[in-house]
Amino acid sequence: MVDNDDKRPLISRADDIHSIIRTVQTGKSCILVGVDGIGKTTLMRELLSATTHEKYLAPEKDLLIFLLLDANELSKPSALAYYRQMALLLEPVLARYHLPFSSSENILVVDNEEIVRKFLFDRVEAIVTRCEQCRLVFLLDRFEVAFTETEPQFFRVLQSLRSRSNGHVCYVAASTNVPMLICDEQHQRVVREMFPELFNGNIYGIKPLSGQDAQALLDQGLLYHQASLRSQLLEITGAHPGLLKAVMTVWNGANSALTGRDPQEQIIHKLLQETTIVSQCEQIWYSLSEIEQYCLKQIRRGLFTQHGDAPPFSTRQLQYALHMLMLKGIILEEHRSNKSYQPFSSLFASYVTQQFSAGLPGLQLDLLQQQVWIDGTLRTSHLTNKEFRLLRFLAEHSGRVCSREETTRAVYGDMYNPKRDDARLDALVERTRKSLGDDAHPPRFIETVRGAGHRLHEYLGEHF
Repeated sequence: MVDNDDKRPLISRADDIHSIIRTVQTGKSCILVGVDGIGKTTLMRELLSATTHEKYLAPEKDLLIFLLLDANELSKPSALAYYRQMALLLEPVLARYHLPFSSSENILVVDNEEIVRKFLFDRVEAIVTRCEQCRLVFLLDRFEVAFTETEPQFFRVLQSLRSRSNGHVCYVAASTNVPMLICDEQHQRVVREMFPELFNGNIYGIKPLSGQDAQALLDQGLLYHQASLRSQLLEITGAHPGLLKAVMTVWNGANSALTGRDPQEQIIHKLLQETTIVSQCEQIWYSLSEIEQYCLKQIRRGLFTQHGDAPPFSTRQLQYALHMLMLKGIILEEHRSNKSYQPFSSLFASYVTQQFSAGLPGLQLDLLQQQVWIDGTLRTSHLTNKEFRLLRFLAEHSGRVCSREETTRAVYGDMYNPKRDDARLDALVERTRKSLGDDAHPPRFIETVRGAGHRLHEYLGEHF
């Protein structure tokens, strides 16, 4: 039903709301997919507000009836629990149209799923018969619970409810993921068949905040408003609202040792010592599927552009997981030609590195101490400033080829001159390999790509 509270949130997500409203106006359904802490529940509640209805639905605001069902309110997720709650949500609508209905107590005590399902179907039929122009929009929050814990038949019933209502029922679901990535094989078979039809193929990614909404959140929660600090926090957090709020809480704290003058890697190092920040990163991490976590680990290691060992997933599975990570805004595509990706947030990227770096073979950099760790062991040989600068630049673009021009600018601060720079850059690469103990042919870490530049392999991320 409509929420008449006039206290509007500062974050509008206008584009997301517009897409959802446009979808349900045509009688279609959709699913919103995003990681935890991204604001899916806030967005669902925004769809209940009178202000949203006035802004987006003015001529037909009384004809679209939004009904919110949060899976957290179900004592035990099951098809029966969903049917009960959906039927209960219809009682105010029945009263609005002066339609008779049995008391809610009757539904709550009935354990027969078929009887409760009939309650639901009968109530929907009574409403759409009385109001031929109205449409019931069920907002199904935390719907990943339904994908993993309800019987597969449940989705056929939801589709049947839509069909029997002749377009008067539609669904807007919110989930951390799609069934193809989180369901077991038994559920996948049925749910995969029903999923496209149930949501009309409309999968909308709920990404980190856009510029205007991110600035509004900073206005709301940051005590210090220097422009440089604001941009730094947005870069570190990737404008993920939960992560940004957690960082602002730490930054505003009376005992905070953080200052905007610190190098970014030092800020990230300090932030990852804070329980609040780690908890928020964990929330994001554990709302991803196993294959998505695998993809992020591989991206951080720079292995998605190599032909290494056969992964535990098929190419098709990996491509779909990468697609979903991009749809949710968790990875960004840097270079379309060679499929190079980066996590949306440098803070979350460092957290991801911590999930797999311990004990794994590969190279890590301690940016604060300018030290190199190989296969979990500190490299005792000292790297010169230029050698470390070269490694750091290649590490920032791990897995992709860095041209001689951009590497020269990063290391020497000069414009590229082939006559002068090819020889000194090649010599620097050779010295850096020796400092790493990387004398094998072909080299293990720094690859020279003929006619293109250099690429760093097996980079595990920053060492903390």
